[in-house]
Amino acid sequence: MLKLIIEDDEGRKTVVPFVRDEITIGRQEGNTIRLTERNVSRRHARLVRLNGHVVLEDLGSYNGTRINGERVAGQLPLKEGDLIQIGDYDLALQVEGAANAAAPTGAITAKVPASRRPEPEEEDDRGGPAPRDTMVDGEDEAEDPDEEDGDEPGHTPVSAEARRNATSIIRMDQMEADRPRRVERVPEDEQPRLLVLAPAEFKGQEYDCNRTELRIGRTSENDVALDHRSLSRTHAKIVREETGEWRVIDMQSANGLTVNGESYAQATLAHGDVIEMGHVKLRFVGPGSLADDIAAQERGGSKKMWVAAVIAFLSIGAGAALFVVKGQDLLPKPPDAPPPVVAADPQPPTETPPTTKPPETVAANPPATPEKAPEPPAVDTKVLEDDFNTALAAAEFDKARTALTSLQQAKGYPASKTTSLQKRLDSEDKARQQLDTAEAALQNTQATEAATALKGFSSKIDSFNSRYETLKKQVDEAQRAAAVEAPGKTVQAKSEYMKGKTAADVERDKVEIQKEVNRLNKESATRGALEIAEDCARIAPKVPECHLMLGVLYAKLGDTAKSEQHYEKFLTLCPPDHKHRARVVEILSNRSTKGDGTAAVPQAPNPPASSNGE
Repeated sequence: MLKLIIEDDEGRKTVVPFVRDEITIGRQEGNTIRLTERNVSRRHARLVRLNGHVVLEDLGSYNGTRINGERVAGQLPLKEGDLIQIGDYDLALQVEGAANAAAPTGAITAKVPASRRPEPEEEDDRGGPAPRDTMVDGEDEAEDPDEEDGDEPGHTPVSAEARRNATSIIRMDQMEADRPRRVERVPEDEQPRLLVLAPAEFKGQEYDCNRTELRIGRTSENDVALDHRSLSRTHAKIVREETGEWRVIDMQSANGLTVNGESYAQATLAHGDVIEMGHVKLRFVGPGSLADDIAAQERGGSKKMWVAAVIAFLSIGAGAALFVVKGQDLLPKPPDAPPPVVAADPQPPTETPPTTKPPETVAANPPATPEKAPEPPAVDTKVLEDDFNTALAAAEFDKARTALTSLQQAKGYPASKTTSLQKRLDSEDKARQQLDTAEAALQNTQATEAATALKGFSSKIDSFNSRYETLKKQVDEAQRAAAVEAPGKTVQAKSEYMKGKTAADVERDKVEIQKEVNRLNKESATRGALEIAEDCARIAPKVPECHLMLGVLYAKLGDTAKSEQHYEKFLTLCPPDHKHRARVVEILSNRSTKGDGTAAVPQAPNPPASSNGE
C-alpha cells in the first residue's frame, strides 16, 4: 500500500495513506489534504492513479510544484523516493514496508559533497534569499501577479541541485532522527557550549546547551538568536540523543550548514567541531575540564588588554605596586557596568550583548517545556467514508480496511460510527468467504459441501445477493444430478438415439451426439434435437457439452430462463480453457439469448456456440 509522507519547514512529518484514486492538495477547504502555509495555492496540485502509476499534476499554482527541484509542467509520473516540493512542504510517496528493508543501522547522517554548496546568500525580511539580478537555474521567473489568491512569491530554493542536496530526503528510516523530542534539562556538568567565532559583531558570545534541544536562527524566538541576514528564521537545531550524543540538524535552511568544512543535512558533533551556517561560525565546546581554557582563548585579546590596563591604572594611582599580575587565575572579574573607554584600545568591549536579543535570553536557563505536538494536515472524514463505502460495494476489502483505519485515527470522529462500519465490513467479508467456499466446492463436484457452505447466508448483504442466487441454483441442480446418479437408479432415455446409453457412453460419444443434434437443428427438427440433448443431460449431467446444447436450443425456442440456467451450468462444469467458454460468458453478460439456434453445437474450427447460431 502507498503512503504519502508530508514534511513541513520545521522538519515535522505526517504520514497519510494513499487509498483514493485521486488526492487534491491545496490551502482551501475541500481538498483531500490541506497545507495551510500562504505560499500554497488554494488548489495547488493533485496526485492521480493512472495505468498503474501515480501521476503528479500542477493545477496552475502561483509558486509552482517541483519534483527533485525541477518545475512540473503538465502531468509527470512519480517514482518512489522522488521529492515533491509544494511551498514550504516536502512530500514523497512510500511503499509500505519498502523503507524498513533498506533502513540503515546507527545514526542517520546525510552527507553532501562540499563542492555542491553555493556561497551563502543573505536573506531578506520575508525569509527567502535576498533578490538577485540573475535567476539561478531552476528558479521561477515572474509569474501571474494575481494578489487575490494570497500566495506569496519567494520561498524558492537557491537552485535545484543545492535544494536537493541540502535537505534530508524524506524516508521512513529517517523518521526517528526527525521525531519530536521531549525537551529536558541537561545537568550542568554535562552541558556543552556554543562559542561564536564569526562574524565580528558576535564573536566571543557563548551559549550553554542547557536543554536537550536548542534552535538556532535569525529571529528572537530561537534559543540561540543571531540577527544575521545569512541565517534563516530557524536555521538549525542542536539536539541531545538518549545515548548522550549531540547532533546538529539542518532545518531546510536556504544556505544550509557545514561541519568542519563538510556539508551535512545532519551530523554528530564532537568537541572542537566548527559549525558554519551562512557567514556565522560556531565552535562546539564539549563538557569537561578543557572547555574553560578553550573558551577563554576564543574570547580574543581585546578583553585582556582593557582589563590589564584598568588594573595597572588602579595599581599605580593607589601606590599598590606590590601586586604583580602573573597569571590568568589572579585577574579580577570585569565589572558589571561598562568599563571606561581606554585611549590605547578604542574598540568597545566584546561582552556587550547583541541589541537584537535581551541579555536574559542568553544567560538564563529557562525551564524545559515540552514541545506542542504538531497538528497533522486536515483529513476530510466525509471523503474517507465515501472511500470506505465505494471499496465495500466493489468487494475491495483491503481498501475498505485502510479507509476505516484512517477514520479510527481521525481526531474527533465518533467511535460509535467506526464500530458500525467495522460490523458492516465483517459481515460483508464473512458473506464473501461463504460464497467463495461454495464456489470451490461446486468446481470440485462436491454438491453437499457447497450447500453446507451457503447455510446461514444473510439476506441483508445486498452486494452479494445476485451471486448468492446464482450459486444457490447451481447447488440445487448439482444435488438433483447427484441423486439421479445414485447407485441402483437407471435413466430411461426418451429418444431412440440415446436409448441404452450410459454416462460413460455419453462421455465417449459426445462429439457424435453433438453432430446429430446439430443436424436435426439445421433441418428445423428442433424438438427432436432438444429430446436428445435432454437425454444427454439426464444420463450424464456432469458432461458440460450436454448443457451447452440445451442452452442453445432453449434460446431458439424463446425460453430465456432455461437457456441461461444451462449456460451457467456449462460454465460451472467446463474447464477454464474450454474453447466455447468465452462466448458463453459474453452471451450471459449481455443477456443476449435471443438467437435462432441455427447452429446448436458449432464444429471446430467454427466460432464458439452462440444464441443466434453464428
